[in-house]
Amino acid sequence: AVSIPEAVLQGIWYEQLLRRDGLSLADGRSLRVIFPGWWNQGDGPDFRDAQLEIAGDYVAGDVEIHQDPGAWRQHGHHQDPRYDRVVLEVIRNICNGDTTNVTSGGRRIPCLSLEPALIDDIDVLAGQIQARDYPYRVPASYGECARLTAMHGVEPMVRLLRLAGEWRMLAKARELTQRMERASDDQAVYEAVMAACGYGPYKQQFRALAQQLHYERIRQLGIQDPFLVEAAFLQLAGLLPEALPENAGDVPHFQRLKNLREQRLRGLRRLPMRWERNGVRPNNYPERRLAGAARFFGRTAKPGLSAALEAIWQDEVKPVARRRAFEALFPSAMGFWAERCTWTGKPLEKPVAMLGQGRVHAIIGNVFVPVALARARREHNPVLEARVFDFFTVLPKEMDNHVVKTMISRLFGATPPPRLTFQMQQGLLQLYTDWCRFNPKCGACPALALLNLVGEQE
Repeated sequence: AVSIPEAVLQGIWYEQLLRRDGLSLADGRSLRVIFPGWWNQGDGPDFRDAQLEIAGDYVAGDVEIHQDPGAWRQHGHHQDPRYDRVVLEVIRNICNGDTTNVTSGGRRIPCLSLEPALIDDIDVLAGQIQARDYPYRVPASYGECARLTAMHGVEPMVRLLRLAGEWRMLAKARELTQRMERASDDQAVYEAVMAACGYGPYKQQFRALAQQLHYERIRQLGIQDPFLVEAAFLQLAGLLPEALPENAGDVPHFQRLKNLREQRLRGLRRLPMRWERNGVRPNNYPERRLAGAARFFGRTAKPGLSAALEAIWQDEVKPVARRRAFEALFPSAMGFWAERCTWTGKPLEKPVAMLGQGRVHAIIGNVFVPVALARARREHNPVLEARVFDFFTVLPKEMDNHVVKTMISRLFGATPPPRLTFQMQQGLLQLYTDWCRFNPKCGACPALALLNLVGEQE
C-alpha cells in the first residue's frame, strides 16, 4: 500500500469522501455519519463531538483516525482518559470483528475500515487533499452562515457578532457577581485573574491555588515583600524544590525564595498537583506564569486589587490610555524568570515577560471588563457601564485560538472576514457555545433567520 500521511486520512474523513449508504462497522453493525466531528488541533482525539448513527441508535462522541488497529495501544490511548469519549476508530487498513481496542474504562471501541468505505480509490482521493489547507480553508469547514454571508455581505454577521460578544460579557459579569456575593470582591477578582494566568492546561490548578491561599493573605505578603507572594505560590504548587541539583551552580533567586519560605512561610504545605508539560511551550511553564501573577498581585497589594482597578476606571481618559494603564500593572521582562523557563534551564536568548502581551490583553478583556460591568450593574452606575462598554467595543483582539479560527471559517467561508475586535471574538465564542458546537448541521439555527432578515433589510 502507498504510504499516506495520517493528516491526509483525517482530511478524507473530514470531507466525508465515503459512500452515503451501506457503511458497516467491523462487527457488522450499520453506520451513518451525521457529522464527522470538530477537527481537534490540541491533545486528545482527532475529532470532537461527532454525531453518528450506529445500528439505528444515535451516538455522540469523539473519533480517532489511525493507519492500523495496533496504533491505539501503541499510542497509549487505552490508558488515557482523554480518549474515553471516543465512539469510533477509523482505520485505513482492514479492521476485523476481533478488534479489542478499549478505553481506559474497558469500553470497546467500534471500528470502521476506511478504504472499503470510500467513494474512490484512496490514492486518487489522497491526491485531492492538501493537508496544509485543513481544517480552516476548505468548504467542509463552512456552515450555512457562510452562504448567507456570501449573499448579503459581512455587515449582518458583524452586527450579530457584536451582539453575541456583548451577551457573552454580560454572562461573565453575572457569573462574577455570584462569586462576589459568596466571597469578597477582591477574592472573586483574584481567582479570575489566577485562572486567566493559568490559561490552557493550568487554569484549574491556578484557580485551586487562589482558593487555597486567600487574597487577604496574598495582599499581606505582597505589602511585606512582593517576593513572598512568588515563594508562597511556588511552594503551594510544589514548584519550589527543597534544593537544586549540585551541578545547577549558584542560583541567587532560588536561594532568596528558599530563605523566605524557611523564615516566613513555615507550615505552608504543598498541594498534590500535577503539572503536565507536554505540548506546553517553555515560555508558558507554570513557574513563569505564577511568577508573573505574583508580581501583578505585589504591584496592586497596597491599594488592594479592586481599588487598583477601580482607580483606572474612574479616570476620564480615552480607551487606549485606559488600556495602557491596565497594562502597566503587569510586570515587564525583568528578573530571573524573564530569562529562564525552569530553575536549571539555559538562559533565553533575550528577556521575555512572564505574562506576554496577548495574555495581558486576555486578562483585561476577560476579567477586568466583566468585573467592572458587574460592579456597575450592582451599584446602578450608568456612567461606569457606558465607560466599560466604550472600552470593550474598541479593545484589540486576543490571539486567535482553534475555536475562533474554526468559527471564522464556518461563518465567513471564502468571503474575506472583517478585521476582528475583542468584542467580535467573544461573539464567535458565544455563537459556538450556544448554537454551533452541538448543532453542526445548522438545523433550525436562529442565526440563519436573523441573518436573512437583516440582510434583506439592507
